[in-house]
Amino acid sequence: MSISDYFKNDLVRCHNVQKADVRSLDGGLRHAIGAHCFQVMRATQTKETSTDGFGWSYNHAAMLAYWNGHFFLDYLSGPVSEHLPPSHTLLCWSQNGADWSKPVVLFPQAEAPTAPYRGPNKEELTGDTVPCVMHQRMSFYVSKDDRLLATAFYGIAPNHGIAPNNGYGVGRVVREIYKDFTFSDIYFLRFNEAGGYNAGNTHMFLHFSESSDEGFQAACRELLDNRLVTAQMWEEERLNTDWFTQPGAEALSYYTMPNGDIMGFYKNSLVTKSTDNGKSWCDKQFCYSIETATGKVWGEKTPDGRYALAYNPTTDSAHRWPLAVAAGENGEDFDSLFAITPEVSPHKYAGLYKNLGPQYVRGICEGNPKPDDNAMWLAYTVNKEDVWVSHVPCPIRGKETDVVDTDFNDMKQGPFVPGWNVYSPMWCPVSITDAPTGGNGNCLCLKDSDPYDRGRAMRVFKEIPVVTIKTRLFLQPADETGTFAIELQNSQGLVPVQFYFKSSGELIVKNGGRYSPFGTFLSKEWIALTIEADCYSNRFTLKLEQCGKMHEKNFRFSNSVYTLERILFASKHILPFNTVEDCGKWGDLGNLKDADIKRPESRYYIDYLELLAKERI
Repeated sequence: MSISDYFKNDLVRCHNVQKADVRSLDGGLRHAIGAHCFQVMRATQTKETSTDGFGWSYNHAAMLAYWNGHFFLDYLSGPVSEHLPPSHTLLCWSQNGADWSKPVVLFPQAEAPTAPYRGPNKEELTGDTVPCVMHQRMSFYVSKDDRLLATAFYGIAPNHGIAPNNGYGVGRVVREIYKDFTFSDIYFLRFNEAGGYNAGNTHMFLHFSESSDEGFQAACRELLDNRLVTAQMWEEERLNTDWFTQPGAEALSYYTMPNGDIMGFYKNSLVTKSTDNGKSWCDKQFCYSIETATGKVWGEKTPDGRYALAYNPTTDSAHRWPLAVAAGENGEDFDSLFAITPEVSPHKYAGLYKNLGPQYVRGICEGNPKPDDNAMWLAYTVNKEDVWVSHVPCPIRGKETDVVDTDFNDMKQGPFVPGWNVYSPMWCPVSITDAPTGGNGNCLCLKDSDPYDRGRAMRVFKEIPVVTIKTRLFLQPADETGTFAIELQNSQGLVPVQFYFKSSGELIVKNGGRYSPFGTFLSKEWIALTIEADCYSNRFTLKLEQCGKMHEKNFRFSNSVYTLERILFASKHILPFNTVEDCGKWGDLGNLKDADIKRPESRYYIDYLELLAKERI
């Protein structure tokens, strides 16, 4: 029996020719062309340098919405570890999806009465009240009269081994977000009565029915009447079999099929389907071809009328990388798995249950408004400490049909670089900006003040065995640690051509696996660079011209590849990446030294990119 025959009767079938290789942070996959990854919040443990003003390093479960011309993103936050109080939910917003506001508290820390608690390890709750641990599997809902509601769940965890979503929490809360970015009061949307909490014994917040705003009340009732939305709440209220007449599972996402059926996806490769708009669901089915573990699966009908699944295509739950996407035409069959995230920021801070990698991906829920930009937007966290979004243009594809040139003068200044794959941490932003003196107008700029992470700009081009690449650089390192790297890669991320510019003025080239000096260069002077690479001979030529002087040398490939198809520019040569031997579960990875401290900002400018395919050099 072939592998495809094995899962031919599954509700959903992923016909991936290539599986992700978790030894590589991008899975060794082709990348979704044009994907942009923007860091929304960079965790630090120092209030003065933190994005949110708290200095809390556990941040997780990002949720995304688009309303009133803005993106809204909320996430859970705690001081160090998962499942340990205190915790709260923070909210930030953005007009373009790349530049985000400072997070503000949406749902604050709270304490619940201990007496009603019916869950495990009650003997550990020795006080009259217990600090809550927040949890969420859904958040945003836009009502028919255009009100934006945000919800979250207050759970209880007597110790870190007890999850706050086990059915014994306090209840789900709700508040309205107004167009001026202020909020209504907080109300209970539902008390978790099956878990022991009700209006009579819990006075943290009023029930929404006691709000004086009748429109808000109506929007809350509308949400509760939407069985697709409330099905996402099963996990936290799983004991209420009157409300949830069918057992659900964790982290439901869904989309509408061409025939009107609803296809639903849970964690752990479970799939379900509804033929009556979410009123009832078929039995959960394990789909063997969706190879994932305890990370979420996000399913979405994309703006081009096709369908996409975003998830971590690995059975290794401790290492949730890469974040990848598979696309298909009919909502049942998917192929061509492409990486969305090119690499993973280094794990900075120790904490319990901090799985590594980009994880818990969620998009904009079906039925809520979406931006008119022909792209899929995704929110997720990395290492359960930093918050990110990705913008993936549609149609989703991983191969380029042309050898492409780029004149950045044709592009609008800002964080979006059309056709390029951009990875833009907060302290290493990538953007189109004015060129320094001697440039030709706009150029691509990579800034870097992060002690560990780096910015990346990558261009995929037609897969070819021989290529000549020309570009012009202006390098402005800020201190002795600065390095600016350039690589040529094949479709799996193998790197036959690699070199980097040191702040000391040395150009270092990897030659047959060993680093060799090429010569020197001047900072703050334009450099004309030509790379001639030949996969037949496994050799490349590097030509550098600056201030009227030309230097040229030949080198050997450091990897033997048949073809090349992408060029990478990065604001650091190498990072202290985590490997599959590292585990963030028990908090013993430690803290990276001085991860809270910005370095002086280096700036690296790229004037243009010109590519020419050849038969042979």
